[in-house]
Amino acid sequence: MVPSSVEPSSVEPSSVSVLCVCSYNRTRSVMMAALLEHHARELGAPVRVSSAGVRADGGLATVETLKLLSNLGIDLRGHRASPLTDERLDAADLVVTAEHDHVVTIAARRPDAFHRTFTLPELVDRARRVGGRLGGPVADWLDVLDEGRPAGFAYLDAGGSGHVGEIDDPTGLDRRTWHRVFDQVDDLTRTLAQALT
Repeated sequence: MVPSSVEPSSVEPSSVSVLCVCSYNRTRSVMMAALLEHHARELGAPVRVSSAGVRADGGLATVETLKLLSNLGIDLRGHRASPLTDERLDAADLVVTAEHDHVVTIAARRPDAFHRTFTLPELVDRARRVGGRLGGPVADWLDVLDEGRPAGFAYLDAGGSGHVGEIDDPTGLDRRTWHRVFDQVDDLTRTLAQALT
């Protein structure tokens, strides 16, 4: 559960655009986007979700991802991997990645996007500490989330030392690993959906 430290807004919350990013947009970002959208819909959270990959080539979602999502009634057989573009970054209020390296890649490409780009575990950890958005402007919430966050070389060092949480890539690994990763993404996206309300 996310504590409520940001003052609640008395107006209807505005929609938040979230871009989920991984390497190829075939596994982790697909899971993150689908599960975040699923949990946001259940909670009535005003969230629009899309996904992309830093090296996406138009491939299909992995079979394992499709199977795990289908257990929740989510059908993404029509998914095609989308490349990360400046237009997608510009359209997103919040960018959520699988790995620290994805954050670094985005920040190197677009330094202005760093303050709104986090790994999923990093973002949820910060949201648990500072509280949810509570319908307020997402920019104000991001300012609170960013307080005390390492930047530049300090952020690079934080990733190398394991201080920034990541989502493991289960591709090519055993079934138990797939389920562990899926369960992790499911839990984190549920918490994020709560924080975004």
